[in-house]
Amino acid sequence: MMRKRWRSRRRRSKPPSGKRKVWLIALLVAIFCLMQGFAYVDKKMKPPIMHLAKIRVKQIATEAINKAITAQVAEGKTTEGLIDWKTDTAGKVSGFMLNYNEHMRITASTMNVVQSTLQNVHMLKEKIPLGQVLGSPVMASFGPSIPVRIEPQGAVKVDLNTRQQNAGINMILVEVYIHIIAEVAVVVPFDMEPETVDTEIPISYLLVVGDVPMYYYDNQGRPVGSNGSNAPAIALPSGQTGVSSGGNGHTGSGSGTNNGNDNGNGNGARNSGETPGNQPQIPSPQQAPGSNTQSNGLELELDPPDLNGSFQSGQNGH
Repeated sequence: MMRKRWRSRRRRSKPPSGKRKVWLIALLVAIFCLMQGFAYVDKKMKPPIMHLAKIRVKQIATEAINKAITAQVAEGKTTEGLIDWKTDTAGKVSGFMLNYNEHMRITASTMNVVQSTLQNVHMLKEKIPLGQVLGSPVMASFGPSIPVRIEPQGAVKVDLNTRQQNAGINMILVEVYIHIIAEVAVVVPFDMEPETVDTEIPISYLLVVGDVPMYYYDNQGRPVGSNGSNAPAIALPSGQTGVSSGGNGHTGSGSGTNNGNDNGNGNGARNSGETPGNQPQIPSPQQAPGSNTQSNGLELELDPPDLNGSFQSGQNGH
């Protein structure tokens, strides 16, 4: 009896139907659109998101640091013994200098306070509505919230400085302040950028009063003060000098001074009267022949010209 041999036959896979092709194409299109949308959001929305996150992080960190340092200053732990005043023999203040030991103590204490404050800020969870990124006032409070975190980075820099400003006549206002620089990182989804927190906190004000005069003069030369009416008047120089000039050719040019001297220099025919520089004087065309000219108190006698058009000479006869 012959037995039939069973042979396994591979079933041929059926080609996908039309519906499956449509779903496959739709899935590919959806994935492509999702990737394009993600790229668009990452390119267009990331800068404004990071900008808002930096502003918010800087605001939070600055407020926390200022609050911590202000609380420390309010306890009176930072100004006692900070400044050593220098006085002269009369007991008046001639200068001041910062106490180095107190300076280092305040700097170290402030650094510890800032670092602990940033660690506490790191635990905060801040969120920014996505509507604020669009810049629309209507959509500012709508949309999903974007989480923002603060990560402390680097060491905190603390410096204690002073600056002076005028507070009146012979008075100076000295301000003692703390300059704090902290490096933090702004963390948003899929991005992180560093940010610098820079703030100044005044901790003390000192007024140095010097000798105040009874009166003083302003830029117009007028006395100002309680006894300004008894102050002597000051005449400001006007800066004007007397100048007299003559023409070129037959006349001379000169300059007058307050001492009454008059020196004339000319290019042309000259009269017989000689000046201290052995230069003859000539009449001015505006004056009649034979008239006297005065220049600052010096009187000169000029001879009239002859009929031939040449001047008479009392010495050489030219």
